[in-house]
Amino acid sequence: MKKRLTAVLLCAAMVLGLTACSGKESSVETAVQTTAPESGTEASLAEGGAKTPEDFKKFKIGVCEPQAIDEVVIRRDYYENYLAPRYNVEFVFSEQCKDTDDELTFIEGCADAGCDAIISYRSVDANQMAQVCEEYGMQYVINTARIPEVDGAFQGGYETFQGSFGADNEHVGQLFRDWLSSNASDDGSEGFIITSSLAFSGNIQHLETAIAALAALQSKYNLTFEDTVENLAKTSAPIEVANDKGINIYIYPGSPSGMEGWLEGVSAALQTGKYGVLIHSGQSYAQTAVVVDEVEKNFDKDIKVASIASMSESLINAFNTQDKFGNSSLNMAALKSTSLTSSMGFISIYNALTGYAALNDSSENEKRTLSFRMWSLDTLDQINTCANWDVKGGDKWIMDESMINQCLGIMNPDLAADDVQAVYNGMTYESTLERLGK
Repeated sequence: MKKRLTAVLLCAAMVLGLTACSGKESSVETAVQTTAPESGTEASLAEGGAKTPEDFKKFKIGVCEPQAIDEVVIRRDYYENYLAPRYNVEFVFSEQCKDTDDELTFIEGCADAGCDAIISYRSVDANQMAQVCEEYGMQYVINTARIPEVDGAFQGGYETFQGSFGADNEHVGQLFRDWLSSNASDDGSEGFIITSSLAFSGNIQHLETAIAALAALQSKYNLTFEDTVENLAKTSAPIEVANDKGINIYIYPGSPSGMEGWLEGVSAALQTGKYGVLIHSGQSYAQTAVVVDEVEKNFDKDIKVASIASMSESLINAFNTQDKFGNSSLNMAALKSTSLTSSMGFISIYNALTGYAALNDSSENEKRTLSFRMWSLDTLDQINTCANWDVKGGDKWIMDESMINQCLGIMNPDLAADDVQAVYNGMTYESTLERLGK
């Protein structure tokens, strides 16, 4: 094991805090097949034909989480109780990693615990963490699109960096455009609020979604902004977005969690009467539901709400709760399946650990971004159906064993990177309904 980047005592303390991490083994020296030739090359695996997880040693994978939300709870259950026993792996879960120091401490603790890989849902410092994981010999994949902030990880020549996974942002923008085309006026006179959440502080998912929402409005109304959508989405202070059509567009950063006065700010903006559509780039629709309801009642104004969402009790409640106009309190959810997203990180890492790292390569021989397409759901029947999938302790995972096996090189030696992407492109609400039922 290479020299630690922080004090030994710090690493030791971290190891004691890790879940399901006992013993200590080298992530470099033991990450080899138990039955394959010592070289472990992709060629030797392919020549041997399909394999099973039992043909390999038990891999240990660290999972870095920057948030503490419903999605994280479901992901942990999916990893720990569904994937782990089926693929002979063990997962080590972080506490909430709020900054660089938290993530570095977690990664170093994982190295001490003999982890073979890191799946990180915090990509803010990916350039630095890719280097750290390379020094420890741990495979590393991040949850983000390929944007300039993480380009150093892609271009750094790191052998253990396995690219990224995230939403198809063009598709996300299209979901908002499609919804706006049916639900917003032709002239945009009702006005729009976009809560950009933590985009200003480096949350890549929030940034990408805020950009997509702004781009959707720009496209629908053929707007010219005075600044780029990227800069507007990153604002750390509330701003009116100046545009050539004079449409009211308000960017409101922050979140209700730990930010005093945030909900009051949403309420104050809605009470001006300038905004009739509320778009959330994060998952704060449950918290804003109360203030939206109050404004609708007091001002007799129907406010439409669309949001990024993952399946949870709060999402079910939002669609099952009606406002004074008889509409669901949340009108549209751009749904990201927890198992669908989480499986991408696992598949990328598992293919690399079992000798099929080339399945993570793009056509340009660089590491690629494996993308998924969110589902636009706007009916109670759709939500109640999805409520039976990706449930903690349940047995109907959207990305179940049968679908994951289609993406693993050990079971499909002739598999190509494009074949893996094709599996995810085909994961629609309709195809999942046919496979899993209500």
